[in-house]
Amino acid sequence: MNQKHWAMAQKAETLRLSDAYQDVIEIFTQLLDKYPDNAWINAHLGTTYYQLLDYGKAEDYLKKAIAENDKYLWAHAQLGETYRLRAITEYKESKEKYITLAIEHFKIAIDAEKPENSNYAWALAHLGATYRLQIPENIKSTLDSRRTKPRTNCDSIALDCLNRAIELIPTYAWAWGMRSTVYRLQQEYEDSFWDLGTLIVIAPEIGVLQNSSSPVPLADSRRVNLHEHAFLHFYLTKQQEDEDKKNRHYVRAIACAKEALVFRPYDLIAQLMLIVIEANQAKEKQGGTLSDPNDIKKIEKQVKKFFKDAEPEFFDLLQRILRNLIAAGKVDSNELELIQKEAGEKHKLTKAVLNGVIKNPDRGVEDDPQLWLWQNFGSIEVSSSALFLLSDLSCILQGEGVIGTAKPYRDLAAIIDPDYMVERLYQTPVLSEDERCEICRGLSDEGRLVAI
Repeated sequence: MNQKHWAMAQKAETLRLSDAYQDVIEIFTQLLDKYPDNAWINAHLGTTYYQLLDYGKAEDYLKKAIAENDKYLWAHAQLGETYRLRAITEYKESKEKYITLAIEHFKIAIDAEKPENSNYAWALAHLGATYRLQIPENIKSTLDSRRTKPRTNCDSIALDCLNRAIELIPTYAWAWGMRSTVYRLQQEYEDSFWDLGTLIVIAPEIGVLQNSSSPVPLADSRRVNLHEHAFLHFYLTKQQEDEDKKNRHYVRAIACAKEALVFRPYDLIAQLMLIVIEANQAKEKQGGTLSDPNDIKKIEKQVKKFFKDAEPEFFDLLQRILRNLIAAGKVDSNELELIQKEAGEKHKLTKAVLNGVIKNPDRGVEDDPQLWLWQNFGSIEVSSSALFLLSDLSCILQGEGVIGTAKPYRDLAAIIDPDYMVERLYQTPVLSEDERCEICRGLSDEGRLVAI
């Protein structure tokens, strides 16, 4: 490139780092008309597209850059990230395919046999995050141990990569956040707390949704971190035999959920978390079965308020997600009919979601449903979380009641995001170990978890 065009390219890169993506695309496209085989331009344009969550175009440009220069380690790392992000929203064999491709390109990028011998912190952290995507399969194997054994030591490899990234850049907030997630999935909750706390100190102005496999950055960072703290305290209750320590974790979990609601009174997840945590605490105080009529009445009143607040926005979102999943070929409408049949016509989920999708599967479907699913991954994950929390509530209430039976909520959560469903199943204190294993085996037998 001549000096003028190089200056344009540098301007476009500055704009990319400032999130002005449409301007970036315009400049890089102009430059590609003059330099179609330039690896640097193709790589940076490809990276712009994955930041826009358009993984198809990102892959095309990044592969072209690597074809021009197969030693271009930065391009390999960005292509690895494109595949990692795509794997998050994929199903069945495609998910494993993109995980494998991501690992392949990240390994080329780190340019070392072992993580500890590489100095490429960004690629190491994102390679660790890719191995994190394999952890749900190991969790499923643990819960369904009669059939399989853990496939890989993916969590150990993930930690090796993330440890090295943090060693290289001690203030690398994203790596601290992802390592917190890996520790949580190992049920090492104290270590997860430590890393989450470090993340907040390092970068209080950014949010990382630790429940996510991304992690997904959100503007409201304080509220998101409160979600994670509430979950971690709740999970720690199942590891405490000392009643005083257990009660302290319940108190802290409730306080975090309430504080999240101060930031956003209609926070869907915080509302459900608060109801589930308080209800489970009451159930445990009553010997494992919620029997006090006053407690039951209070919880049912809270659930009714949640449904009133959530409708129609939450259920409309669920319908939109399911319709686009069907249109993109990710979900078969027959699966929804099976859930509907088992739930029955009176079930809340049948009336609010399933009937509408089954009768009108094409209504409001996006022109490019796959692109919409990529761009709305955060909403998909939040919806799956809400459905699983509703299943927890149903288990606590032990009956039809105002919420309906638990299984349809779990089944729908497994269809929308099977990995996330398994992670929640593994963590929740609402269920006993035997119950978790039985549910996982049932979902596997029905093909609900075939995507993992």
